[in-house]
Amino acid sequence: MNLVIDIGNSRVKLFLFKNDKITFRSICNHNKLINTLQTLPFKEEIINVISSTVSTNYDDIIEINFKDSNYFVLSNKNLKLPFQNKYKTLNSLGQDRLALVSSAVFNYPNSNTLIIDIGTCITYDFVDCKNVYYGGAISPGIKLRYSSLNEYTSNLPLLEFKAIDTLIGTNTEDSIHSGIYNGVVAEINDHIEKLCSNYTDLNVVITGGSSKFLLNRIKNAIFADQDFLAIGLNYIINYNENP
Repeated sequence: MNLVIDIGNSRVKLFLFKNDKITFRSICNHNKLINTLQTLPFKEEIINVISSTVSTNYDDIIEINFKDSNYFVLSNKNLKLPFQNKYKTLNSLGQDRLALVSSAVFNYPNSNTLIIDIGTCITYDFVDCKNVYYGGAISPGIKLRYSSLNEYTSNLPLLEFKAIDTLIGTNTEDSIHSGIYNGVVAEINDHIEKLCSNYTDLNVVITGGSSKFLLNRIKNAIFADQDFLAIGLNYIINYNENP
């Protein structure tokens, strides 16, 4: 059994995989992680553990709690990845992006695939049909755009996301909603269109916590479930056990 841990900015997701199927999942806040690790079901059956983090590093805590399991560390240079990594600054490449690309290779083998993760940031990652990863792009996510407008201006309010079906806001709040929502949609569609001009057989996979807000607004896209990253982490374990 494999334990996969996805450490986000505000929450931690834990998954148990058996024969590539998720048999258990849990979500907790960072301050509850230790207790969650100690009370996991089937703990004695966990053979392999892997984690991905975009915030706090809990490697020491995880290793202590699973000292009898194999712990796969994404920052380990000897760890094998299921793709050729052409990114020039490997030390700064996010662990979540490694997991997402691995999931794309697993789910769409030998395909040109663009993975768009819409969370705190919007990340774009491209892997080609030869399983070569080149990199992508990073831009502010939806919530980050709202908070930055409020934080760096004197008079604009902090708003919660609202899907809006018009380009022209007739008041300040709707103007902000229109600018952010339509701006994100236009950015993503433009990125897809430009990449499709070079790769006509491109798969576009959209995932992440905010992806649900953009259903039916993104062209030619596959909206993956929220387990997409975890599946990639599980695949990295299997790839290192059976390369």
